[in-house]
Amino acid sequence: MDNYDALRLENQLCFPLYAAARQVIKQYNPCLSALDLTYTQYIAMLVFWEEREISAR
Repeated sequence: MDNYDALRLENQLCFPLYAAARQVIKQYNPCLSALDLTYTQYIAMLVFWEEREISAR
């Protein structure tokens, strides 16, 4: 094992997490597209709904 094996994509946790997140977002897209929202916009709307008051400072 050389010093760079830990840097190989297959040894990175970030890639499977990214792939899983993309699959979750893909499941949301049919409902969100009917509302003309992206997943990022949906998350923002949830924050606004939960917090009720948001400061832009």
